[in-house]
Amino acid sequence: MLGELHIKNFAVIKDIALSFVPGLNVISGDEGTGKSLLVDALGLLMGARAPAGLIRSGATSARIEAIFWPADATSACVNMILEEGGIEAEANGMIVVTRDFQDSGRSVARINNRAVPLSVLRLLGKHLVDIHGQMEYLSLLDTANQLTLVDAYGDLPERRVCVKRVVGDLRTREKELAAMNTADKEGYAELLQYQVEEIDRAKLEEVDEDGLHHERDILRRAEAICEGCLDAYSNLYGDERSASVLIHKTLTGLRGISSVDANLSVYRERLESELASIEEAAAELRSYAEKMENSQERLQEIERQNDTIETLKRKYGTSLEAVINFRNKAQSELESLQNRQERKTKLENEVRELKTEAGRQAEALSLARRNAAGKLVKLVNEELGDLNLAWAKFDIVLSRREDVEGLAVAGGKCFAYTSDGIDKIEFQVATNPGEPMRAMAAIASGGETSRIVLAVKSALKMADPIPTLIFDEIDMGVGGRGAESVGRKLASLSAFHQVVCITHLPQIACFGDSHFKLMKEIDSGRASTRVEMIEGQNRLKELAAMLGSERNGNVMLKGAEALVKSAEKWKSGARELAAA
Repeated sequence: MLGELHIKNFAVIKDIALSFVPGLNVISGDEGTGKSLLVDALGLLMGARAPAGLIRSGATSARIEAIFWPADATSACVNMILEEGGIEAEANGMIVVTRDFQDSGRSVARINNRAVPLSVLRLLGKHLVDIHGQMEYLSLLDTANQLTLVDAYGDLPERRVCVKRVVGDLRTREKELAAMNTADKEGYAELLQYQVEEIDRAKLEEVDEDGLHHERDILRRAEAICEGCLDAYSNLYGDERSASVLIHKTLTGLRGISSVDANLSVYRERLESELASIEEAAAELRSYAEKMENSQERLQEIERQNDTIETLKRKYGTSLEAVINFRNKAQSELESLQNRQERKTKLENEVRELKTEAGRQAEALSLARRNAAGKLVKLVNEELGDLNLAWAKFDIVLSRREDVEGLAVAGGKCFAYTSDGIDKIEFQVATNPGEPMRAMAAIASGGETSRIVLAVKSALKMADPIPTLIFDEIDMGVGGRGAESVGRKLASLSAFHQVVCITHLPQIACFGDSHFKLMKEIDSGRASTRVEMIEGQNRLKELAAMLGSERNGNVMLKGAEALVKSAEKWKSGARELAAA
């Protein structure tokens, strides 16, 4: 349900806020006060692209914000959309949708204060609001939605779910079978075998790539390292002026004098220990130099290994991990291929069985749909008569397209199918006597469209899950008794949905559970729209003004009082009838 709508700096609107009630919300006002701007604003919140020049002159930005409470029938879908978008749900289920517009042309949409793309707004909007009067938001023009509504009316959702499930299983098996047939191409198994063996020969699980690169860098400088080690050896041990020779001489002198002065023994012992360490280090340096002298064979081995690794990475992945993953996948696929004939035979049998079952269920669903559609057509045409559109005719056309690859039905024919079955649907209307039936999307008149939609919605009022319905231009070309019948339909519909109706006719407005009046004000030479929720005497005055000239004010006021009393009496009777 739509709770609140706040609009700021949008066209002629400076700053207005409306709080809606669950039943029938009526909006009235003179021409040019911006009534249709409210519908446009809701359309923008539902993901419509922003037109140029929407920001109020003199302002640099505009904002539209609304608060919604999803209906029980749509809350699961809404929660899924929020979850997939990473949007945190409010504890009370409230959804706040905001859209900000900048004079640079940039706009930002948010749901519960999280920025989202327009596609998410559009997806969410389909479950929150149905706007009638602006063709691009008319859900009844969407054939997918038409099918859903017929199924809901015929109490067929469970059958449809069953068809969807069996078709999903069928497509999964067909996809696997197609992949298996692709794998059956000549030489594919041999290629997989070669790839696995080529990677296995490299023994990549044992490779430390960083360690190899480090060892290669050392061995490439083996000559310099060898020379350095030998120089160090000479300085420590292998030369007459080496450290070990000098320490030996020093120790010879200390041994002579330490026999005289025992305090020198500690220095002699330290030098003897250091001499042993130096001689050990010198021996190890000489050994390391000899190792470097014989390192070319190891360097060539490392270079070959690195070349092999780089070749594998060029062919199978950008890293060792990717190459190993490729190998494991190829091995798995190879094993699958080696057992594919048994699996293929099993899949072919499953596909045949599932296709037979899908055809049986789809045909049963199709027949049930045709039965439901026939009843719905009769009911909608009755509603059209009540709405002063007796000359209009409504029909639901369910068709099938033959396809040899499709689902077989009784009689042997095969039809193209989707997860929703074998039916294509189209709501059709003829708006004038003698005119051919055409798709609802081809109806040119916004007023006719809204009233036809009202007839369909009235017929579907218990099946349609969308909680809030917006009607604009529904009174176009309607007057007198026809207007009263439209008002009654809207009031009846508001028992099952929240309804917002923009109207010029008091015969419709008198049925409202809340009534908003839009007025244009001039402040410092600037026009702006003001909104006021009117009740009691103020509401009667507005209905009287909608009835006619101010010169007959008392007469019109009495007429307004009569309209309200009649409407309240009808609504009271309707409530009693519903309760019974």
